[in-house]
Amino acid sequence: MTTTRTTIGTRVAVVAPNVVALVALAVTGALLAPRLPARIATHFGADGRADGSGSPWPFFWVTLAVCAASAVTVVLALRARDRRTGALLVLVAALLGPIVAAAWIVIAVLARSGSERFEPWWTLLFLAVGVVAAAISVPPLWRSAAPVPARESRPLDVGPEARVAWRSHVGSPWFAVLGLVLVVLGAATAVWTATTSAGSAVVAGAAVVVAGLALLWLARVEVTVDRRGLRVTSAWTRIPVMRVPLDRIDSCGWEQVSPGQWGGWGYRISGRGIAYVTRSGPGIVVRLRGGGARVVTVDDAERGAAALGALLERTPA
Repeated sequence: MTTTRTTIGTRVAVVAPNVVALVALAVTGALLAPRLPARIATHFGADGRADGSGSPWPFFWVTLAVCAASAVTVVLALRARDRRTGALLVLVAALLGPIVAAAWIVIAVLARSGSERFEPWWTLLFLAVGVVAAAISVPPLWRSAAPVPARESRPLDVGPEARVAWRSHVGSPWFAVLGLVLVVLGAATAVWTATTSAGSAVVAGAAVVVAGLALLWLARVEVTVDRRGLRVTSAWTRIPVMRVPLDRIDSCGWEQVSPGQWGGWGYRISGRGIAYVTRSGPGIVVRLRGGGARVVTVDDAERGAAALGALLERTPA
């Protein structure tokens, strides 16, 4: 997969929303610093009235760090070889940085005016800021991405009685680390809150544990091609992730898979089909009879697709 050179207009469009948010936050903080009270409303109830207060500056410095990190992210995304995945990172940064900047600015202005009421419609304003930032920065980078070529694999040349099988392993250490962190965090939250009879918090902790276990399930998988078709199985739990029998497969090949095509990493479901994506790179592509596809990113995808093609040649139409 090749990439095209980005124009100056594309770079400006991608970077501008986060840079504007960062500058607006810094300027607002500098202008309001001498006039902000030592404590301001930092939390609001469902009716919009303040029910918590604190110093504005810890919130400010955290917000400034988030905005700076978002700005750095979009700059790095411009250098990404996989522009679609870069566009996905830009989307996250565009929604995060401008929204938190707008939130601090509004809360600081309310405190400066002496108001302790947060109107609910301000939340819609924050979301609108993020949507506008994403609408400005994401499409130019996405459009600059090169087409993703689908490649057919020549079936392995084997005898009619030969046994054909192929196996590989793939995974993501990030899934394993994050999954373990979520399991520990969720379990600790559930156990600690259980002693206070906080039922909703216990349920939330249990949900975090389930999310962590799901990541551990996907952290490392075994990809197998044999007479049963394409199978993806969790290497740690042996629980199936994906099964595609030969009689459901219309054709197969491989391509340079982009997480941005599928909306991110992990187990992805979309109108195109189902994909297991851990990174940008080669992946087996299986097109199903009746439409849809199954995709698995894995090293040596071309050889895996060739083995699957040899098995398909033996399968009656």
